[in-house]
Amino acid sequence: MMIRAYKALIAIVAPILVLGLLLSSKRRRVAIPVEQPVDNPKPDNNAPASQSLDPPNEGIANVDILAPSHLLTIDDDGQPVIDTSAYRILHSNSTATGTYFPIHLGGSAGFNPTIIPHPTKFDAWIVIVQQIPNKSPVGHSLPLICNAGFMNDVLICMAEPAVLPVKATRGNCEDELAHFNFEYGPRDARLFYGPVAPYLNAVDDYRIEAVLAKDFTEPTELQRPPPYKGVEKNFFVFWDTVGNIHAHSEIVPQRVFSRIGPDGSSGPDLAPVTVDNDSRCMARYMPPAMLDTSAVQQATNSLAITLCMRSDPDCMPTDKNTFILALFHYKTNFDGHGVYEPYAMLFQQSEPFALHGISAKPFWISGRSKFSRLSGNVHWQDSDALPENHSEMFYIRSINWRAHGQKYHGYMDDILFLAFGIEQSRSGAIDVVAADLLQDLGLCSELK
Repeated sequence: MMIRAYKALIAIVAPILVLGLLLSSKRRRVAIPVEQPVDNPKPDNNAPASQSLDPPNEGIANVDILAPSHLLTIDDDGQPVIDTSAYRILHSNSTATGTYFPIHLGGSAGFNPTIIPHPTKFDAWIVIVQQIPNKSPVGHSLPLICNAGFMNDVLICMAEPAVLPVKATRGNCEDELAHFNFEYGPRDARLFYGPVAPYLNAVDDYRIEAVLAKDFTEPTELQRPPPYKGVEKNFFVFWDTVGNIHAHSEIVPQRVFSRIGPDGSSGPDLAPVTVDNDSRCMARYMPPAMLDTSAVQQATNSLAITLCMRSDPDCMPTDKNTFILALFHYKTNFDGHGVYEPYAMLFQQSEPFALHGISAKPFWISGRSKFSRLSGNVHWQDSDALPENHSEMFYIRSINWRAHGQKYHGYMDDILFLAFGIEQSRSGAIDVVAADLLQDLGLCSELK
């Protein structure tokens, strides 16, 4: 479900405003300016000036082996030993320890968070999470929302989260998908900015977990080119350079994306035009899903990024230096425990929307640790034996700019929030300079 949360959002949520629940390496020592609501906001920090238009990818070899193992090497203190030849470690730009920050939801519990800057309160951010479901066979899946602010390196809801006022629908799934009928949503709500307004998309059961687009009154299915699958849920949308909206439906075995009409209808699949370039690039840089227990799937919303510094007076966005950024996951499942490894990809913001680059290494979030009882996974709390030496499951749900007033577009020295669920039971996020995500980018243009 995708909701444009603009004027209609304000009208729907005004009563909640009255209640104070508006829907409304090492630490870098940098000065963060006071944020102001401007059309062209200043960056949150000054990133290293050494970053260039195309991030270097020297030493990147052909990816002909599996992604990093789900198993960890543990030191004598019980801490994971991270192989930096296999991972790019991401450190927080703001926390004292450089690790990710938790999200405190008051008396509620939730996971898979998304965070956007509050549109009018410049010391607050809007947080949406998925409430941890109970163990009853039938029940609602509730997205929760709150205003939040930082205190002692924790993002804390300013009041108890409220249930997002989005009506659930009943499913009509059949056969092996019938279990979705007992999990009627909406689920996995993701809040993000487009070029002008904030949007909300979620998974519901109107069409067997199809992604829908709607305002607060009339639901409209966000369609895709055929063939259709029984479960459709890992869509993301992106905007081209002239403001047309597109839906990116698949990444493997090959990309599927199309232009979306105002009524949610889909144009033809545009991916075949660039399939030769994309297939060559994915074969070189994307981790192959070679095991029955592995898969590659889309993970986050999209943003537009210009590959130069906002602080550089000569940096001007063009079709040649501005791309769409999104993250995908390499997923494995061993011993009943899923692990997700996140990668970045860039593709052109104008036709033919060809892939520009893919991370040669997945990201390791500083603070991610060994899977244990302390990880708090509610699905394992009654188990006598946890899988040994597994890493914690971090599922990156969204990427959004941190600065207030900033919406869809940014630069390499701007700061991003990566928000993620931890073991389907907790919420966390990390703020990183956008350039950090592009340090190991394998460029498609270098392939023959």
